[in-house]
Parts: sequence; C-alpha cells; structure tokens
Amino acid sequence: MDTGGSLVRALSRATRTIATRVEPTLKEAGLTLDQWLVLDALAGSRGSTMTELGTDTRLTGPTLTRVVDRLVMTALAFREVDSADRRRVRVYLSPRGRAAHRRVSGKLTELERELLAATDMPTTLLTSLGQLAE
Repeated sequence: MDTGGSLVRALSRATRTIATRVEPTLKEAGLTLDQWLVLDALAGSRGSTMTELGTDTRLTGPTLTRVVDRLVMTALAFREVDSADRRRVRVYLSPRGRAAHRRVSGKLTELERELLAATDMPTTLLTSLGQLAE
C-alpha cells in the first residue's frame, strides 16, 4: 500500500472504499447513501429545516429536496410547518423511519468496527476528520 501521496487522494480513496462497503447494506434496506445521511441527521434531531439538513449532510439544495421527497413518499419522514415560523417547514422521522434507522444503524456500526479493525487508524484521526468536516 502506498503510504505517500496527497491527503486529498488518500481521503478520496477511503471515501470510495467505504461507500462501496456501505452501499450493499443500504440497498438491502431500500436506501441510498444520501437517504441514509438524511435519516441519520434526522435521528439526531427533533425535526430539522432543509437548511439545517443541508448543513448536516453537505447535500446540495436540489439533491436534498429530491432525497427528502423520496423519504416522505416512502413514509420514512414527514414534513410539517414550523409552529414558531410558518414560513419554515421542518422534516421529521416517522415511526417507520426511526425503525429503519435503528435497523440500519446497527449494521453500519458493525461494518465500521470491521473497517477500523482492518486499519491502524487511531481514533484521534477520526476525531480530527470529524472536526475538519464541521
């Protein structure tokens, strides 16, 4: 394995490798990676605006709208007008969406353990990458 090279190249390769490993689990659950990112963001909130979801997931506006539309259509999420500001719409996980999140989350946690066990990546690096993404 090449230990040299650029950070960008290494992160790009890692991202593709992880996506390739995660996608079969998501496909089995009827989800795409983008849909999972939104479900996971919603699971950690009490409803989110589209702006908040865009910030949390890094999805573009048009992509996020399509993803949320699909989640609403499959009854994994629902939209509701914000009671404090009727100009805003909030997105929430439905009970079905919570159940799907729990099922998939457990499988992905196990996959993450496997991926970390296969590398020498220290948890401090994971923490640093998380901070970089904020």
